[in-house]
Amino acid sequence: MSSKRNSYLGPDGLSQARGLSASITSLASSTSSARGSASSHISKTYRQASTLFLTRRLPEALSTTLPLVSPPTSDDPNGPLEPAPVAKASRSSRIKVWSLYLTILNATLDLDPDEGKEAFGTQEWRALCHKVREGEIWEEVVRNGYHGVEGDVDADVVINLYGPQLRPVPQAASPLTPFPAPPSSSRTPGPST
Repeated sequence: MSSKRNSYLGPDGLSQARGLSASITSLASSTSSARGSASSHISKTYRQASTLFLTRRLPEALSTTLPLVSPPTSDDPNGPLEPAPVAKASRSSRIKVWSLYLTILNATLDLDPDEGKEAFGTQEWRALCHKVREGEIWEEVVRNGYHGVEGDVDADVVINLYGPQLRPVPQAASPLTPFPAPPSSSRTPGPST
């Protein structure tokens, strides 16, 4: 004996189902629109910061990039922290934004100290130099861009992080470098005899 299940939606049930379907479609559309809007904002800000960087307006380029790589400030100190916009970006946008930010920092540190102080102001110049020398950049990238997971940092970002100025100071181990330097060897590998 087989049992048959008949499912019947009356006029109210059908109307509710259509309403639910419309709500889901609307929600999906608004979520997609919000992502597109955030992506558009990131792209627009990236282009603006790139132009400022290329015209050697480093303070403006840095201040334009900072809102992308920093979590938004919250009015509620006990509320949950929202991640930086770059953390929600596509992989390619995330790499571009972090690479630009690190390139701006490298260019800033390449400035003559007097130029740096003139461009950024003495206190901000010193704070930037301290931030880099103390290895805070790696921590910032991991925390703000990759939800605190070091292993998720894109390889291209790690390579840019290990740039000429941002690499660790030789006399001290620094958390700026995510992996140790290769061991030196006095032997040259070759065929065994």
